[in-house]
Amino acid sequence: SRGGLTTKIHLLADALGRPLRVILTPGQAHDVKGAPALLEGVEGGSVIADKGYDSNEVREIIAEAGMQAVIPSRRSRKVPIPHDPV
Repeated sequence: SRGGLTTKIHLLADALGRPLRVILTPGQAHDVKGAPALLEGVEGGSVIADKGYDSNEVREIIAEAGMQAVIPSRRSRKVPIPHDPV
């Protein structure tokens, strides 16, 4: 067996929590690598995600789609971007 191999599951859900899209990536891949495929063609008012998706690239994809990013900033971000925690 090949120990140490993992997979991440990325899920896009609607406002009611119903799954819309599921993408699998290698466990060692950063969350932002799966975000473009996950968000492709998505419409809505906001995208809520955890800080693993905090990147300028992901935020640009969301803004270009006319949506608001509700993503906490990573601790390493020099200037945190405010978000609505509620």
